[in-house]
Amino acid sequence: MKLVVLALTLALVASQHVNLAPEFSTSKTYVYKYEALLLGGLPVEGLARAGLKVSSKVLISAVAENILLLKLQDPEIFEYSGVWPKDPFVPATKLTAALASQLLIPIKFEYVNGVVGRVFAPAGVSPTVLNVHRGILNILQLNLKKTQNVYELQEAGAQGVCKTHYLINEDVKAQRIVVTKSKDLTNCQERIIKDLGLAYLETLEAKSLTGAATYNYIMKPSVTGGLITEATVRELHQVTPVAQMGGVAQMEAKQSLKFLEIEKTPIVPIHAEYLARGTILYEFATEILQTPIQLLRIHNAQAQAIEILNHLVANNVAKVHEDAPLKFIQLIQVLRVATFENIEAIWAQFHARPEYRRWILDTIPVVGTPAAVKFIKEKFLTGEISLPETIQILVAAVHMVPADLEVIRIFSSFALHHKVQEQPVLREIAMLGYGTMIAKYCAAVPTCPAELLKPIHDLAAEAIAKADIAEITLLLKVLGNAGHPASLKPIMKLLPGFGSAAAALPIRVQVDAILALRTIAKREPKMIQPVALQLFMDKALHPELRMVAAVVLFETRPPVALVSTIANVLKKETSMQIVSFVYSYIKSLTRSTAPDLASVAAASNVAIKILSPKLDKLCFRYSRGLYADIFRSSAMAGAAGTAFIINDGATLLPRTVVAKARAYLAGAAADLIEVGVRTEGLQEALLKTHALEDLENDRLTKMQRVMKVLADWKTLPKTQPLASGYIKFLGQEIAFANIDKALVDRAVQLAQTVDAKTMLKDALKALQTGIAAHIAKPLLAAEVRRIFPTAVGVPMELSLYSAAVATAAVKVKGIITPPLPEPLIAADLLKADIKLEAEATPSIAAETYAVMGVNTALIQAAVMARAKAVTVLPAKLQAIADIPKLNFKIEALPVPVPEHIAKVRFETLAIARNIEDIAAERITPMVPVIAAQRVSSLSSEIIYSDAAPQLRAGTPIHKTFCLPAALLGLKGCIELTSSNAALIKTIPLLNVIGQHSAQIAVRPADGPAIERLEVEVQVGPKAAEKILKEINIIDEESPEARAIIEQLKKMLEPALKASSSSSSSSSRASQLSSSSSSSLISSAWFGSSSILSSSSSSSRMEKQYPFKKYHKDQYLNSAQLTSAQLRSSASQRASFEAIYKENKFLGNAVTPVVVAIFRAVRADHKLLGYQAAAYLDKANWRLQTIISALAETDNWKMCADGVILSKFKVMSKIAWGKECTEYATILKAEAGIFGAAPAARVELEWITIPAIVTTYATKLNKYIPGVALMAGISVAKAKNSEKQIELTVAIPTEKSVDIIAKLPLMTLSKLALPLPFAVPISREAIIRAFPEDNILDNMQSEIFFFFTFFTSAQCSMERNMLTTFNNRRYKNEMPNSCYQVLAQDCTNELKFSVLLKKDQLTEQNHINVKIADLDVDLYPTGSDVLVKINGMEVPVSSLPYRHASGSVQIRQKAQGLALHAPKLGLQEVYFSKDQWRVNVVDWMRGQVCGLCGKADGETRQEYSTPSGYQTESPVSFAHSWVLSAESCRDSTECRMKLESVKLEKQINVNGQDSKCYSVEPVLRCLPGCLPLKTMPVTVGYHCLPIESSSLDLDSINEKSVDLRETAEAHMACQCNARCA
Repeated sequence: MKLVVLALTLALVASQHVNLAPEFSTSKTYVYKYEALLLGGLPVEGLARAGLKVSSKVLISAVAENILLLKLQDPEIFEYSGVWPKDPFVPATKLTAALASQLLIPIKFEYVNGVVGRVFAPAGVSPTVLNVHRGILNILQLNLKKTQNVYELQEAGAQGVCKTHYLINEDVKAQRIVVTKSKDLTNCQERIIKDLGLAYLETLEAKSLTGAATYNYIMKPSVTGGLITEATVRELHQVTPVAQMGGVAQMEAKQSLKFLEIEKTPIVPIHAEYLARGTILYEFATEILQTPIQLLRIHNAQAQAIEILNHLVANNVAKVHEDAPLKFIQLIQVLRVATFENIEAIWAQFHARPEYRRWILDTIPVVGTPAAVKFIKEKFLTGEISLPETIQILVAAVHMVPADLEVIRIFSSFALHHKVQEQPVLREIAMLGYGTMIAKYCAAVPTCPAELLKPIHDLAAEAIAKADIAEITLLLKVLGNAGHPASLKPIMKLLPGFGSAAAALPIRVQVDAILALRTIAKREPKMIQPVALQLFMDKALHPELRMVAAVVLFETRPPVALVSTIANVLKKETSMQIVSFVYSYIKSLTRSTAPDLASVAAASNVAIKILSPKLDKLCFRYSRGLYADIFRSSAMAGAAGTAFIINDGATLLPRTVVAKARAYLAGAAADLIEVGVRTEGLQEALLKTHALEDLENDRLTKMQRVMKVLADWKTLPKTQPLASGYIKFLGQEIAFANIDKALVDRAVQLAQTVDAKTMLKDALKALQTGIAAHIAKPLLAAEVRRIFPTAVGVPMELSLYSAAVATAAVKVKGIITPPLPEPLIAADLLKADIKLEAEATPSIAAETYAVMGVNTALIQAAVMARAKAVTVLPAKLQAIADIPKLNFKIEALPVPVPEHIAKVRFETLAIARNIEDIAAERITPMVPVIAAQRVSSLSSEIIYSDAAPQLRAGTPIHKTFCLPAALLGLKGCIELTSSNAALIKTIPLLNVIGQHSAQIAVRPADGPAIERLEVEVQVGPKAAEKILKEINIIDEESPEARAIIEQLKKMLEPALKASSSSSSSSSRASQLSSSSSSSLISSAWFGSSSILSSSSSSSRMEKQYPFKKYHKDQYLNSAQLTSAQLRSSASQRASFEAIYKENKFLGNAVTPVVVAIFRAVRADHKLLGYQAAAYLDKANWRLQTIISALAETDNWKMCADGVILSKFKVMSKIAWGKECTEYATILKAEAGIFGAAPAARVELEWITIPAIVTTYATKLNKYIPGVALMAGISVAKAKNSEKQIELTVAIPTEKSVDIIAKLPLMTLSKLALPLPFAVPISREAIIRAFPEDNILDNMQSEIFFFFTFFTSAQCSMERNMLTTFNNRRYKNEMPNSCYQVLAQDCTNELKFSVLLKKDQLTEQNHINVKIADLDVDLYPTGSDVLVKINGMEVPVSSLPYRHASGSVQIRQKAQGLALHAPKLGLQEVYFSKDQWRVNVVDWMRGQVCGLCGKADGETRQEYSTPSGYQTESPVSFAHSWVLSAESCRDSTECRMKLESVKLEKQINVNGQDSKCYSVEPVLRCLPGCLPLKTMPVTVGYHCLPIESSSLDLDSINEKSVDLRETAEAHMACQCNARCA
């Protein structure tokens, strides 16, 4: 019966269309009990938390249709800072009383069908209090649908407009409706949030901050509307600073609203105007101005700022005050509240006092308010702050000031002011800062207007019209900083192929224009992709521009289809620079693990499969794009590095280098720093000579006269010596500079002016008088804040603050003897004895805060991690430089040392405080101090429970470690204290929570006091006078030597016995056993290692890896060197053993060349320390260094002997220990042949080494095979020498290396390892690399020669096969008697030209070199090679020949002659009867042309004719470089010329009969001459209809190629009298 009644009732209700929306009748007042709770901390019971609670009665009544009143009754506010859940909430009585007048004021709000509309309140209700009301209204927000029980929508609430999921259930039995809604606070259409200091961060998909809220309602339904009987809300925000598994911190908000009763007494509004105060959405109040680390009551900003300033100035003089960073943050907070007038008043009071002035100027930039920015502007314009001061504070302000429209307006007016325009450096920083401000504003407001950039766009249009390169460069960088999509159009006007202005711009400006797209690409990738792709595809552009376009293209995170398109383009690309650059970048991206590059990495893996793996073998002379990263998702952290190396001539020094570092942390990423350097022409400017400038006019005239006969020859663009660079910080360019020759000249002139000399003179006078200074420098290193509202209507905040203050008290005084003369010349300082005394007490205090919790101007309740560090390092030094006597000394004098030189403390706290009772703030350590307990019994317990894990903390750890340093007279101690949360399950985050501290103290060591520490160096003849303790080397016949002999016998016997199977070893063993003391010691030092090697080395391994020494005659003979070279290379002077026996201690024969002493001067005047003396035996190329202890009873020594035995072998012996007799090693390095390849070998042999080295080497030996195999290194077991490590490096080819390492128990090898660049080393190259025999006397020139030799580009020809600079080979069929250009400087400087011709009579090659004012002919005569210089034959006996300038040299080499002029770009021209070689220096790559090519690495563009036309035929290419004759009257014997020829047969092209002319010129005899020899050549033809007018053959090379056909080229001609 009851069921029937219930069913009928529900049917009746349903028939009446129940309205689920909450209803509040006009005649009733609904009374609820409201309670809200906010709590922050770790979700572990027993740890401290912080929070607040609000409880009150809530009265709601309707005053009109859809208008309700809400009033709080008996409100109470509670604070919480204690151990959860044990400690109770504490009433904030004073705060409640202070806010009661506002809390009790009723507010009005619109309410229609459960949706809250506008909110109204009197002006007397503060935004903070009104937000608390919004928290209650947030509960009443219900979007209930009549026809759906489950649905989703974007719903407005206090937190913003977020995705909300509804679930409506009917409880039939209880006659109620249960509504559940949940909000995803990470998926919001409009999230109410305020970020400060995060403008440069990019948010990744992996979020470190997540949040959600659940709402549960119990409602009674009715026809007119539902009644909310109970509502509960739980909102949870979870912070994962490292990773989920590492532990999380939580901020939790709870609300409950319970229906109590209905009253008939209506709510009466106050008699005041109710103003519209927004909607249910939270509105920020003053919390932005309130730092979360302290709560200040600011009643008089000016007075409070002055008080704090006085404290900072007074307490940070001699050393820093521990609380200085916190006081600095207080000063910032107070000044943020101050008005412009307040700041100006403080400045007016203190600007004339330097110590106050510095503090004010360091604080203003980080205040970051419009008033502070206006202050900077006004004070510079009025001249109250200097230019350096303005630059310093402006750089800081750009990155610390939050951007808004007012700040941007101030920056704009400042950057465009005429006084700023007059200062280039300041203008650059101000303009770049203007762009940065726009970028920061647009990061917070995506709809930022394009009008913000209008001044920059107008200036850019004006600069383009005037072709002002410097201005265009600056404005492009400003637009790049701003990164606004509206800037795309102005930038495109400067892009090649898009704007006409680009053609007149230098390449570096076009590069800047393309790079300006990078920031836009991050915001609008789809907008930039087509532009960047078009630039990349345009083959007419300079390769550097295309490579930079590729960089921009990848900044857009291209999809797989676009990356595959790029790969397909590369397959047909002719520029190897571009191929290498893009391929290497794609290849490196395939290994990326960063989350933001996951899609690009996948696309790159697809693209790399399209491309040929052969591209991996391209050397590092080609451009490279490199990327590497490491990212750990478990830690939500990582780092990435990118490097772009752009080259266009395959030179060793690249054209452009860009390096960037990127960091990932806690779900965000940022570009930390980027540095770009451009070195165009710098290498040439440093290495080439300027000695021939007087000959320029005459030389150029002669060279141009020769080159004018080349058909349509075009000079290559000459690169101007230039270095430029830029630096970016957090993705924003902060500075750039272009350095050219004019700028350097101006700097040199400025340094030579009278003002510069006066400044030097004044500085020296001040130094001699004495300088005393007190320096204090504050720094706000980090201020990162995220503020967001909770359901309660109270904001939560996550923030990180880091501040530091550094101080130093410095005193410096100098004494110069004799007094400097007048007028002062800088060179006079090199003749003086200079003594410098300096005393300084640098100290640093730093504090870092990480805060999570509630932060308002009224109340703070948060958990805080605080790290504090203080260091004080006093020092007193005295430096003496007696330059004439070559004596240099530094002394460290005693100073008072504080009790602790460094203190570090880290603690985690729960803090609650309110503005009405700051003195009663509650601070609770997050980990309570727990007395000692039996940890063992606790750790053995196992608890199975669903409850949160319980805290277990042990006794704090306290340890002290001390380390004495007797030589310094000091003892260092570190004291550690630590207590943290020890849980059943170890979680990294919980191990950090607690208190940790470390203190470092330095105290005097036990024993006699140390008066000072000295380091003295004496160079030259007086070095021997500085020796404090006599140096002796032990005599072999002394008792000490005999004891050593016995020790060596015991050591050598096992090795000798092991080799008894060898007769030679046996005989050697018998000789050793019966030898004298002297021979035994010699064998021990110089022979034992070879014994061990021969007896224990594996013969199989020796056969597998043979090494033939270079200084053996039989191996040099195979290189076909001259007898003189053989004698020079094979002459081994005495062996190391013989040289050592001749004079064991060089001090007996020569004085030391340098003596260095490090000692501690003790109070008892006993010696303590070390001395080192170096002796040089020039005759034997031997250097001996003896290091010995100074203490009277200490006979420890280290003896190091090194000898250069030949050009190819160096050997050294190092012995140490008691009288250099305890331990010994021998190191050898020599060059030789490994198989057929040149090689070098290094051997490390040891006689005796310390046991600790053996112990650790044995442990390390276990891991070597595994690590080697992971690195792709082959490992083979072997029984090598027990006491020797051998490393052999061989170069089988120019681009690969073989590495073999022999360890005692194994042999490691890596064969055919690719080299980053080609190394042109052959068997004879090593000998030829050193042209002089006296290595020591010519070391500088030989190093230069060696460097240029191995970095040069080489072209050669044997018989008719020519190998170009780029290593392309083709057959060169040479015409008779006509010179061909082998290689020449193809810039307008024409530094050299090398010509080749085949003599018609002898059919032998002749070479002509035009360089400097020389005309050099090299030609064979019989079996000899002769040389003519300027037409005069020079006998071979008169060589070598040196030019007067020293820049050109001609000498004999091998079977021919060689010309060297590396400073003019020509490294070597070698000519013999059978072959020739041309080597150009590295900086000439890409600037040469001729038969040998451009030396630019572009093998696919090798056949470039003088006009720049790319031909496909090597024959046509070779003929194009013939110096043709103008007439038969020419002095040359060449009787040919290059001309376009007509195709003999008729061709049908595109359906028309056509006549065709060769686009590529063909060699033909002059008129009146007949061909004696011809050859076919395939050339391109341009065709036109037969009936068309004749074609201008002078411009035929510019026409398109319609077909390729064979033509007849004349190779030898015979002329008659008709030849004109």
